[in-house]
Amino acid sequence: MTLRAIDEAEIPTWMRTSAAGFGEDAEELSKSERWIGDELDRTRAVFDGHELVGTSRNHSFELTVPGGQLIPAAGVSAVAVLPTHRRRGILRAMMAALFDDSVERSEPVSMLTASEGAIYRRFGFGISTLALDVTLDVRDVEFARPRSGGRLRMVDRTGFDQHAPALFDRVRRARPGAVSRSEVWWADVHAPHKSGTRFDVLYEADEGRVEGFVTYTIKDNWDPEPAHALRVRDLIAASPDAEHALWQYLCEIDLVRTVKAAQVAVDTPLPWLLASPRAALFQPMADFVWTRVLDVPRALAARTYATSGRLVIAVHDAMRPGSEADGVFVIEGGPDGSSVVPTHDEPDLTCEVAALSTAWLGGVRWSVLASAGWVGEHTPGALATADAMFASVPLPTAFTWF
Repeated sequence: MTLRAIDEAEIPTWMRTSAAGFGEDAEELSKSERWIGDELDRTRAVFDGHELVGTSRNHSFELTVPGGQLIPAAGVSAVAVLPTHRRRGILRAMMAALFDDSVERSEPVSMLTASEGAIYRRFGFGISTLALDVTLDVRDVEFARPRSGGRLRMVDRTGFDQHAPALFDRVRRARPGAVSRSEVWWADVHAPHKSGTRFDVLYEADEGRVEGFVTYTIKDNWDPEPAHALRVRDLIAASPDAEHALWQYLCEIDLVRTVKAAQVAVDTPLPWLLASPRAALFQPMADFVWTRVLDVPRALAARTYATSGRLVIAVHDAMRPGSEADGVFVIEGGPDGSSVVPTHDEPDLTCEVAALSTAWLGGVRWSVLASAGWVGEHTPGALATADAMFASVPLPTAFTWF
């Protein structure tokens, strides 16, 4: 078998293999994954002779870390192996090749959204961003207070493109865990969607500045009374007033019975906007973005820390022994900056790289991982120090599926 990037002529074959791996229709998948043609040099495919049997790729992203710094990160996507070629080491070979590609491009972090939760921890990934799925029956919804001023405006594609990308870019730079969106990603937003007819609405503050937007679809349902289903595809707010206005707008659209939204931030104010939080059904938290630290000094020195402190952490990277994510590192940091370097000091904490990759953005506390047996504490109080230093307000939120 051979492993290499594909060329443009091989895209249709790639799509068929990827679709088969996910049990999907290749034609339908091509409608929602048209950005496959972007950065073909970052694809990694496995061929059994002339047959393409495995697909994987990196996308080039920026990731916002606590403190607001942006770091380059690889977005792993389209990972699939034909059912006829399982258990042959194809997945591991592709993941190793993607990590090598990231390291060559000086990306200290790899990240992905997982179709299955049991696959990627063995490659060093950890769940760093959690999210909620929300369902509202609008017949039960009452908002606790009137929304403040501002104006809502439905726009066409031109109006959306004029404002939404710039607003998102402003919001994602201030939110830990947020992932950038390329021009190709925005183009795919307009692809047809099976959840219904698409609408775009902007929220403008009193002075006319765009402070939020929502993209949603409506699927009509007459039962025999109107019971349309509204699905939120993207809701971005730069202010509390914008978030309040957009949620209230969605719940007051005529003929709509249910409002559903996926990948909602864990620290969303939505429950507290409602007269009764029980009017919204919040599904249990689920994993959203998994990250994999490839370079501990660069990734951890890029962020700031909630409190000043010093920690020595021993990290074991079984997949990439001797790499920049395997060794003992001293972290000295605080709200104004940090430094992370290798050290020969005795560790305060020890963990696998998957545990570090889970905790480094502040979405999961170190003490919780220690309770689950993922982290060993060797210096009394080190877990409390780690919890305090790595805490993130707001919690990391990705916004973007890839």
